[in-house]
Amino acid sequence: MAELERDLRGLAAVVDLPAERDLWPGIQARLVTRTRRPWLRIAAVVVAAAVVAIGVAFAVPPARSAILRFLGLEGVTIVRVEKLPPAAKGPGAVGRRVTLERAKHMLVFEPLLPDIGAPDAIYVDTSQALLTVIYGKRDVRLRVTELIAGSAPFTKIVTVEQHVEQVRVKDSHGLWIEGEHVVSGLFGEPELSGNALIWEQLPVTIRLEGRITKAQALRIARSFRPR
Repeated sequence: MAELERDLRGLAAVVDLPAERDLWPGIQARLVTRTRRPWLRIAAVVVAAAVVAIGVAFAVPPARSAILRFLGLEGVTIVRVEKLPPAAKGPGAVGRRVTLERAKHMLVFEPLLPDIGAPDAIYVDTSQALLTVIYGKRDVRLRVTELIAGSAPFTKIVTVEQHVEQVRVKDSHGLWIEGEHVVSGLFGEPELSGNALIWEQLPVTIRLEGRITKAQALRIARSFRPR
């Protein structure tokens, strides 16, 4: 090792090395540039990704329906279409017409009713554990459906321009759908529906539909309780 060190020292005496330069300013400039630019690039990428994600979500019907599902309504899907599919006014209810006391024995959950007087008809479909409550004799003015949250998924089909709004009913998530739309998965064949409020009052999902405004629907919804 001593001989190698001696030879290197001798070689250094005869090799013409370039003058020593101060490399720090150049290194510092590169470090500053590399430190700043990645943050700018990351910020730009984040903003661009957010814009693209929002654009895709509100332009593609499946993505938009996925957003509405994430609002906390188990088993409820909203699908936006350019034009509503063919559907007609359905039967309005499925199952057997029963009394409220009979419905309590047939269902696996306790029925909840609003504080708007006695209903005109009650139906229970035990195959879906579905309760339908009708207000109005000859002309249905209000229809309530109740089922265990997530037990029988159903779909609301609305137009792209239709107003769908997230709301709160008591302490629960809800959706207000304004205008005529199609509901599928509750009564067999798809059928037309009017203004509708959907929310969870666990363990059930409740759907309130009729010729009512959002304010009226929310006021009625807050009065639901076991009867």
